[in-house]
Order: sequence, then C-alpha cells, then structure tokens
Amino acid sequence: MATRIPVYSYYIKNSLNLAKIEQKNADLPLFTTVRKERNLLVYQSGENQFVCVYAFGVVTVCGIEDKKEIAKLLKRFAYGEELEEGKDPKTPPEDYAIVVDPELAESVEFDHVRLKQFTLEKLLLLSHVMAQSVAIDFVERRIADTQQVLERLHGLLEEHGRLIATNTRSILKTVGMSGNMVHFMVTRLSLLDKPDITWEDKDAESLFLNLRKMFELDDRFEALRFKLEFIKDSSVTLIDILSTKRAHTLEIIIIVLIVIEIIFALIGMM
Repeated sequence: MATRIPVYSYYIKNSLNLAKIEQKNADLPLFTTVRKERNLLVYQSGENQFVCVYAFGVVTVCGIEDKKEIAKLLKRFAYGEELEEGKDPKTPPEDYAIVVDPELAESVEFDHVRLKQFTLEKLLLLSHVMAQSVAIDFVERRIADTQQVLERLHGLLEEHGRLIATNTRSILKTVGMSGNMVHFMVTRLSLLDKPDITWEDKDAESLFLNLRKMFELDDRFEALRFKLEFIKDSSVTLIDILSTKRAHTLEIIIIVLIVIEIIFALIGMM
C-alpha cells in the first residue's frame, strides 16, 4: 500500500544563523538532531517527520500537515523571526509530496516523487531542490518589484525627457541589489553545485537531476540572470544620465560664480 508524505518548504529570510538555532533547540524534547552540516541542520520528531533548516534562509518540513503546528516549528527553527501562529511567511511555500510504493518504479511526477523506500538521503535531495526553488521565488519577487521601479523611471524619461524626483543613491542600490542577488543564487544557494551523494550514487544523481528538471531550476536561474543583467544595464544608463545632469549643473554653477567674481572685480576697480 502506498504512503503519501507531504513536504513543504518555506522561505524565511536571506540568512539563518544555524549555530544560534542549534543552541536554542539543544534541549528540545521530541526533536533529535540527525544531520549537521555547514549550511544545514536536520531534526527528526517521529517516523518520516523531519525539519531541515538551511543557512540561506529556508526551512523544509516533512511529514507534518497541520498548518498551526508548522507555524510553531517555523518560529522555533527560524531564529529571530516572529511568525504569527497559523500564518505562512510572505513568500508562498513550495508544496510537494513523497509517495512511498515498493511495488512501482521510482519516478518524479508533477506533484510528487515516487520512491520504493523512504530514506533520509532521498528526502534531503528533494528538500534541497525545494529549498532552492522557494528561495528563487523570493528572488523573482524582488526582481519584479525592481522592474516596476525601473519601468516608472523609464516612463518619466519618455514623458519628460529627464528624471524627476529621484537620486543616484536609489539607483546605486538597485545596481547593488542585482549583484547581490546573483551572489545569493550562485554562492549561498549553490545552484551550480550538486550534493556530495550524487557523486557517489548514480540513482541519487538521476533523482536529483530529475527533481531539478521538474522544478525548472536551471531555466529559472537563466531567466533570472537575464533579468538581472537587464536591471544592471538599465541602472547604469540611469546613473550616466544623472551624472551628466549633475555635471551640467556644476558647470552652470561655476560659470555663475565666475561671472559674480568678475562683477565684484569690476566694482572694485571702479
């Protein structure tokens, strides 16, 4: 008989301090630390019930369906976050499932992965991909907000031929955001790296690659890189326009000062 195990991934914020989380939950009853890595903590509370905490700001909950219980777990394992009981974080969670059926072949489906046997290693492969996916959702939302800002600025240029009510600092922050998002995806999310087990186990590698394909991680990453390059180029263009405008303003000020100095000199001579 097949068993269905729900898995949810929640984006909390761009960084979680695993050392503080571990210290805070060191004496937590009913939860046992079953895996500890540089960027990952895994707790088990029962059969097929796990909580995976990632340093890049995602918590994955396996085998627990009650939303209030999940909210309590997020408050406990997402150090420093104040999540109201029964409510999800701002970024919508990834929702997937593991179906354990020893009689059917293993496969990756649209809403679940079918396994012959549930193991922690296979759960971690799924959890890793889901955590990356929900983090990419966060990046996509940030980029969409930035694109709206740039659209408004370009609209001002089209309508008035100049930038109104803006400044270099806000545009520089946009440039910094685009670079920071690329760094976040490549370095912290390790989107271009494979888990160690995939180098040793061909079945694990096949499962991992199929999961990445199902969640479209590679395609979404390339799309985000293109959008970020566009944001960067647009921001640099706007900065050049502002710099030119400031240079012209300084030139006018200098000319006015020179004229004033000449006038005072003529008055002195008279």
